[in-house]
Amino acid sequence: METEPRRAADAIATCLDARTGTQIWQQRLGGTYSASPVFAGGSIYFPAEQGVATVIAPGREFRRLATNRLDGGLLASMAVSGGSLFLRTDSYL
Repeated sequence: METEPRRAADAIATCLDARTGTQIWQQRLGGTYSASPVFAGGSIYFPAEQGVATVIAPGREFRRLATNRLDGGLLASMAVSGGSLFLRTDSYL
């Protein structure tokens, strides 16, 4: 069975109420994602394969805090240690 490749605008973040499972918000992030999102320092980080990390605030309303462009693509999840984030791109650590 062949599948179509994902388009760049396919990535969608969804916030759900933990008690009820009710959807609170849904937002397109853009990009393609293989790595897991990471919560650190009060923010949620979404590393995209295209080398862009989107940072959002947790909460009942979608709020994008930053979009960071990195050298190289990101397939691995970020690591958090000692107040630092470690990212491994296809070119750098």
